[in-house]
Amino acid sequence: MRMMLIGWLVLIAAGTAMAQQSNPLPDAGFEDGAEAWSIHDSVSKVTAEAARSGKVGLRVGQDEYFAGGASVHSAQFAVEPGQTVSMSFWARAKQTNMGVYFMFFDADGRMTGKAINCPVTHKDGQWHQYTKSAEAPAGAKTVDLWVHTYAGAKGIVDLDDFTIGGLGDGVKALPAKQPRARKKQVTEKLDPDQVPRRKTPPIIVLKLDDVKQVGKTVHPRWQRVADYLEKRNIKSGFGVICKTLDGASPEYVQWLKSHHDRGLIEFWFHGWDHGVHEEDGTRYNEFKHRSYDEQMARLARSQKLAKDQLGFAFETFGPPGGVGNGSHDEITLRVMVDDPDLHVMLYPQPMDDAGRAAMASSNGRFVILGRVWAVGLEGAVGVPDFQRFLKGYAANMDRAYFTLQGHPAMWDDARFAQFEKIIDFLVQREAKFMTPTEAAAAVGR
Repeated sequence: MRMMLIGWLVLIAAGTAMAQQSNPLPDAGFEDGAEAWSIHDSVSKVTAEAARSGKVGLRVGQDEYFAGGASVHSAQFAVEPGQTVSMSFWARAKQTNMGVYFMFFDADGRMTGKAINCPVTHKDGQWHQYTKSAEAPAGAKTVDLWVHTYAGAKGIVDLDDFTIGGLGDGVKALPAKQPRARKKQVTEKLDPDQVPRRKTPPIIVLKLDDVKQVGKTVHPRWQRVADYLEKRNIKSGFGVICKTLDGASPEYVQWLKSHHDRGLIEFWFHGWDHGVHEEDGTRYNEFKHRSYDEQMARLARSQKLAKDQLGFAFETFGPPGGVGNGSHDEITLRVMVDDPDLHVMLYPQPMDDAGRAAMASSNGRFVILGRVWAVGLEGAVGVPDFQRFLKGYAANMDRAYFTLQGHPAMWDDARFAQFEKIIDFLVQREAKFMTPTEAAAAVGR
């Protein structure tokens, strides 16, 4: 019996050692207070209330509109392209508002490939285990697990007992990805009444991106935004993806023409297809890393369709994005200045030397409207954020104009309500809403 007991103890010890080896993730149950994890938001926390096993677990999200979403990264591990890695975790939720992602990074620490989501799908308030496998993409050097509630979503989720596998024997954890260096986050809400009144109200350009034909006309969310702005007599600019003008339905053409004729909406050129192209393994946005002739051909084809189908040419350009290495280059600026119909560019960033040089080369015919990063409709793409807007507005009281970018097709009811709050505040502050060409003329003066 004594020998059998010793044998059982040896087997248990060996099993424990194998389990530890097969799950190299440090602090997988958050018992060390998430020291091996990196929390990038102001809401996520380790708490006893979130424990499935042990003393604590991870709690993410909040019951109010959460524009940025939770963001928590695990330790990183070395991988090779083509290597299959796996994860498992336990989660308890009452809504489907989040997932845990594989995030792959290249040798420079930049994300490579797509984040691969393992969504939390049960919403019965009970603990469920989730598993997922993924193959490391080309260029991948490291991988981590990213816990993320979807931007703008409401709801609290508890998570515990993570594992990561497929990394090989003896793999060692690398430090977790740290938040970008930035000023200390201000989590307190700002009361609109606390924002001082300006001596001169700002000019506002609503830069609303990605109009295209869906079915026979536009997405219902575009119709809602157009109706809302018309009811309030607010001017704006809608960026058109022009590929769907080729063979457009009569209903879609009429929708564009009728709104154009009313004078509240200026439709502007937002690219031919808003597509991403790849060269030598690097992905570029539509108007980046293409020749002068290629870029001009996309513009010329779009202008011809606008004239033929709609009866007018685009006077404003806003470059489409998609991947994070810039939405245009100096060739793009030359192309836009050379088009006889274009007079305005909605810059995707604050003004720079290239933009100033392009304006100078046009002898005043071409005006670029730059952006202020802190002042926008959205904090993340498609996620309006009234509090972020308010704080940015309050910090830029001397700015003459703001270009506010948004993506209405992505706005559900909660996101649209945030947009309404921003408009209500600006109307109350007597902001001057203008179309892009009107704003360019006013700024030029």
